[in-house]
Amino acid sequence: MNLKENLSIAKEIAREAGDFLLDNKNKTKQIFSEEGRDIKLEIDRATETRIKKSLKDTGIPVLGEEFGGNSISENSYLWVIDPLDGTSNYFRGLDQCCVSIALLKGTEGLIGVIYNFNTDEMFESAKGMGAFLNGQKIKVSDVDKREKGYLTTGFPSSKEMKVNEEFISLLKEFKKVRMFGSAALSCAYIASGKCDFYTEKGVYIWDFAAGISLIEEAGGSVNFEEISEGRYSVSFSNGKI
Repeated sequence: MNLKENLSIAKEIAREAGDFLLDNKNKTKQIFSEEGRDIKLEIDRATETRIKKSLKDTGIPVLGEEFGGNSISENSYLWVIDPLDGTSNYFRGLDQCCVSIALLKGTEGLIGVIYNFNTDEMFESAKGMGAFLNGQKIKVSDVDKREKGYLTTGFPSSKEMKVNEEFISLLKEFKKVRMFGSAALSCAYIASGKCDFYTEKGVYIWDFAAGISLIEEAGGSVNFEEISEGRYSVSFSNGKI
């Protein structure tokens, strides 16, 4: 597996997808489905189709948010993509949204690419090669106390995932709490030291897959477990708090 070559491919595809999303940002957005707190746009599907087509030449199976695909299996390579993480933000013209592309081997993160096309921020990593933002090396923060730390999180979009007292108590332990509406960008902000701890319940693998490699290569810690069918509980941090 040539990680350097596949990272280059993933970055190019993420940028092309981001350009496509940016070109369409101010146009009328067609809603594909809207259930509960979740919204899906036709452009999510169009972008995923473009990404999958571009990844086809790698010969590696793909799992995407919109159309599914291959599932995670031990010792097997898999591209995991979210064509537009932060769809609700994109829909309302907010800038906290991105393209997310990850290469996994089982649940091991090999490559992570998160591209915020609004700000032209390209977060990238590959196993053993470090983590970078627009070509500059990044690392997690040195904050070692929760009372000085910035927590990023999100309320579950599914009504089945309840916010409990334990979660509310956790929020109180941190100096600041930020909710960006994008799990992928939350991961990128941990990796680049902008925030210190990210936790959320009820997210899907494509929401945080790119963050696995990115945070580990930046010196942080990642923990995640499946808590219901396809939904995960994640705790990603700088490894110090």
